[in-house]
This record gives sequence, structure tokens and C-alpha cells, in this order.
Amino acid sequence: MNPLREDLHALAEQAPAVDLAAQAVRGARRRRATRLAVAIAAATCLVAGGGTVLFQQLRPEPPVMLTPPETTVSPLPAEGVGPIEQAYRPECRTTACTKRAWRLVTRDGDTYELPAGTGPLEVTADGRRLAYYSSKQHTIVVRDLASGKIWKSPLKQPAEDFSGSAEHALRLSPSGLRFIVSSWGGRRDPNKLVDVERGTVSDLPRGWWPVSVSDGSGPVVLAKPYDNAGQVWVLGHDPITIPDFTYDYSTLAPDGRTLTRLGQTFDPDRRPMVQQDGSIVVFDAVQGGRETRVPITGIPEGLHPSRLGSWLNSTEVTVVAAPESPRGPTPMVYAMDVRTGKTRELFALRDYGITLVPGLVH
Repeated sequence: MNPLREDLHALAEQAPAVDLAAQAVRGARRRRATRLAVAIAAATCLVAGGGTVLFQQLRPEPPVMLTPPETTVSPLPAEGVGPIEQAYRPECRTTACTKRAWRLVTRDGDTYELPAGTGPLEVTADGRRLAYYSSKQHTIVVRDLASGKIWKSPLKQPAEDFSGSAEHALRLSPSGLRFIVSSWGGRRDPNKLVDVERGTVSDLPRGWWPVSVSDGSGPVVLAKPYDNAGQVWVLGHDPITIPDFTYDYSTLAPDGRTLTRLGQTFDPDRRPMVQQDGSIVVFDAVQGGRETRVPITGIPEGLHPSRLGSWLNSTEVTVVAAPESPRGPTPMVYAMDVRTGKTRELFALRDYGITLVPGLVH
């Protein structure tokens, strides 16, 4: 999906009694323009991927950046690169932002730069592989950072699938060798499941947004928001209904059925009507039914949970906390225990431009 500022909540008072699939496609694009303001008025944006999230904070004045745009950064080596902690495009205020080169920051603190003009970028949850659209080869390329090995998607795509007028999502499996690539708002609106090892491409139902994809023949999770509810679909099972309009999901848990989302409240007399309530909701994505709501703790004042991501183990998921005001503290990434809601700090985001965190769903 496109940067998080475009992913904003808005609910109607009643689910439509007409063709919900058609209305979801039309309505979701309108609502995403105001969606994140529901959670945090000053922050964020997050696009598509099982994998990584785009996060953009909006500020009235240019902040002090840890790595200024004019800093010289070495090109990404062909091999021997450690796991990626985060990636970013330095903040700018023109349409040229999307053409600026991505910078990759490793867990060891090394910073490298991809060639300018690299298409949509995603990083696997473990930070060891990245995937991006190559305009020269007209396909998605997956690259192992340590060995330098490259896989090319069998799916050829025109650049217009990822142009500024189209919204898109690239969701990676843990290995990066299976992914979902989706686009809407353009002329083609593809929604494809690709396996680069097997060389296969499968069509997914249109109008469903990718949440999570597993390696091999593992589960694929899709979602579709309606006006005051949503559906989650683990392929191979029947879709379940949830009582929220949301894109704020985690990836699927290691047990193959547990999913989490950020909790929210609805008040028609409040503006915005839908607001995150500082909790996480744990539910069964296969059977539905009972949900568990757990308050999130350990995030300091001035920050608010804004996006979930991959599971770090059987009980912890990744969560990004964003500032509640334009001059708030630095955005942080945490590990959160879904049983207790307790968080532990992982790292701070490097830049206030477009930032990509491995493992987040966006």
C-alpha cells in the first residue's frame, strides 16, 4: 500500500446492503486518504507487504535529520551485506521524493544506497533479503544481501502498475521467494501471488488487500474493509467478519491461524469518529468468534501505536509507535507481547521522510 498517511480510518454508521465488494473497492480508496489521522493526527503513512511498512511523518518544518540528504552514501555492494534494520528516502517536499534513492541501514549501523529510481521496495522480516521492481527488466527482483544471489519474478509488469497514479502493495513471505503484488487505481489492477522458486503466478480475487503470505504452500491472508466492518480471509477457509474498518493487521502468527489488529473505538459525535484505543485485538483468522483485547503498555507519552508487523516469536509482534503531535518524540519500533500488551524497545527510526521497516504490514 502507499505511504501510511494515505491509510486513514473512517467508518460509516451502517454496512451497506448492496454489493459490498464493489462498494469496498470504491469506498476504501476514499477513506484511506483520511485514515491514519484517526490514529495519530500528525503521523503517518504505510503501503503494502507480509513484510515491510512504509512510514511517513508529516511536519510543518524540516526536522533535524540524523542522516541529511546531501550526505554521501556508498552504493549497495553486490554481496556481503548484513541484515537490514530499516530503509528510508530522505525527507523532501516535492514530487521528486518518489525518485530519490533508497538508503538501507543495517543492524550493524552501515548505510548503503540503492540506485535512484528503484521501484517499490520491500525487505523480508529478518532483513536478509530485499525485493524491488526493476523498470529495466519489467519485473520484481528478489536479492539475498549476504550472497548476492538474485531471483527474477516470472511475472512481467509495466511500470504503470507502480506509477504515482496507482496504489500498490508488495507483500513478501519470510524467505522473500513467495510474494503478493497488488495494484489498484490504474488501468490493470493486478492482484497476483508469485512463487519465484517454482516460477508460478496465480490470480487472487480482485478487491482483496494482501495481509500476509507464507513460504512454500503456506497460508495466504487477505482482507477487505467495508463501511463499519471488514472481512479477513485465510485462503482455503471461509472469510470471517470483524467489527472494524481497518488495515492495521499483523502478519499471520506461526500457529497459522492467529492474527492481531490495533483496537479502535467509534463515536459518531467525535471527530475523528474512529480512534485507536491503545489496545491490540487478538483473534482467530480461520474460525473467527471470540476476540481478546489487550491494553498496550510500555510506550512513552507522546507516542501512539500506529502499525503492526511480523511475529518475532510465538508471542511477540512488531509495532511502530508514532508521535501524537507534529513536534512529538522520534518514532520508535517495539516488540509487543500479545498476551500481556507489554512492549520492549527495538530501535528508533532514522529519518522523517518515507521509512520502511522490515516485517511491518502496510
